[in-house]
Amino acid sequence: MAYVALYRQWRPQDFENLVGQKHISVTLKNAIVSGKIAHAYLFSGPRGTGKTSTAKILAKSLNCIHGPTPEPCNVCLNCQSINTGTSMDVFEIDAASNRGIDEIRELRETVKFAPVDGRYKVYIIDEVHMLTTEAFNALLKTLEEPPAHVVFILATTEAHKIPATIHSRCQRYDFRRIDAEAIEGRLTAVVQHEGLNVAPDALKLIASHADGGLRDALSILDQCTTMENGIITAEKVRQLLGLIGHEWVWSITEALAERDFKAVLMALGELIALGKEVRQILLEVALYMRSIMLFKAAPDIDSIELYGDDRNVLAKHGEQFKHDELIDMIKILNEGANDAKWAPEPRITAEMTLLSLCRRSAQADMANLLERIAILEEKVSGQSFPRIEPPIIKQVETVRPPTPVKPVVVQPVSPKSIEKVEVKQEISNEQPQTEPVVSSSSSSSDVKEIWDNVLKELVAGGKRSVHACVSQGKLISLDDKQAIVQFAAAFPKERTEKEDYRIMIEKVLTQFCGKTVQLCCILGSAAVAPKAAALPPKEKPVTTASPLEEVHPALRQAIHMFGGKVIKKEEYKGD
Repeated sequence: MAYVALYRQWRPQDFENLVGQKHISVTLKNAIVSGKIAHAYLFSGPRGTGKTSTAKILAKSLNCIHGPTPEPCNVCLNCQSINTGTSMDVFEIDAASNRGIDEIRELRETVKFAPVDGRYKVYIIDEVHMLTTEAFNALLKTLEEPPAHVVFILATTEAHKIPATIHSRCQRYDFRRIDAEAIEGRLTAVVQHEGLNVAPDALKLIASHADGGLRDALSILDQCTTMENGIITAEKVRQLLGLIGHEWVWSITEALAERDFKAVLMALGELIALGKEVRQILLEVALYMRSIMLFKAAPDIDSIELYGDDRNVLAKHGEQFKHDELIDMIKILNEGANDAKWAPEPRITAEMTLLSLCRRSAQADMANLLERIAILEEKVSGQSFPRIEPPIIKQVETVRPPTPVKPVVVQPVSPKSIEKVEVKQEISNEQPQTEPVVSSSSSSSDVKEIWDNVLKELVAGGKRSVHACVSQGKLISLDDKQAIVQFAAAFPKERTEKEDYRIMIEKVLTQFCGKTVQLCCILGSAAVAPKAAALPPKEKPVTTASPLEEVHPALRQAIHMFGGKVIKKEEYKGD
């Protein structure tokens, strides 16, 4: 007789032996007992969790000679024919290879015929998400109103690809991943029944690597039994699965903790020389970092599945890393594993990833610095500091008397017509410049009161960071259009002038002033200069000078160079 794989030998034959899906087995058993059998079911969940096995158990429960019963006998002809796959009333269809509209049309033609041996014709369509859109549309009417003797069971690993019209016509059951303890218990029963010699830590490693699928765990165990006739140890399982082992992971972790570049690169090189996959190395290091992170967060929880059971080693490594460091390292390792999957040379990606982990000090220092700044800002925002008024220094320029301009005498050009002209430059009397006085439409007491109300409103509104910055300024002027705030330092002035703070302060000022004003920030002793009083027009001296066209060319050149005016013209009469 041909050898049958372990996962086929140990396929559950009734609801009691269905591992890890109690919520589904109880619901289906109650439906059978109460006679509320639906015409269509949708089983969805990860691979190896019992979807097809549950469909066959349900078919046996409906067609058993003693049924419908929640406990099929597995002895009658109907049950045995379903177990061997020779039943004329149970059709198992692979939608991946029968995905077209022609296959669905053929199915619709066979649905109308009555069952041969049992009570129901059961159609199990596996991987139903592989059907085409046309095939789904052809199945809709039959799925909505099938004959009374027909039950459809649709199984899929990707329920999101099923059209909503199919979803609405089925009862959906979601299969969960089987936890490692349940898988380990099932493997222990198989090992005892088959008389295999397997170490407990090997069974635990197989259950952990199965990723919630019992079929995968039985396949790994079946493969391990062909390696040697002796005891199956965890080391042999790691060799079979291509795992790098705890010792290597621990040595890499030690090197990362000490930032030892040489040790990390040597360990990576030795693992690659042993034939280990680069991506698997990064993933196992990431899994161990995750175990350290969880152990540091909750060391007393035993239900969390950890990479490695030696809690003393986890505690030792947990002291060498901070929580933020572990999170950053796991992110870098995951990114490196994803990049290594598609990289033309995965070893380079792994080396870059591990060296980045060794150089993580700068990133950690920056994170610590940002955290300290956040704590200081929180402390400062919760306290009020006295505002220091900057001293206003008045600067007065010295009044300088106007400098007299000497008359310019033009030398005679020709002996017949020589004119002597005295040119006098116009000089403006400069007024002494003093410190400008700030003008405001409101009195100083009103301005101070409005500014205090603005600061209080910022604190009441939860804008403590804005208050901490703006309170270093002083409102020195307020009119119908503009509010001027004076700062002693450049940083709070520049921060207040930015759009977010400026708009916020202008809104509060508008609230208290009753009109829209524009915020203007100044630095130091600067202030708003008042509009200069209009000076009385100077009286221009009345001259009897002739127009410029009548002046001698030499005189015109002198006026152009010195900017003077013709005051008096005298004719040269000789000596």
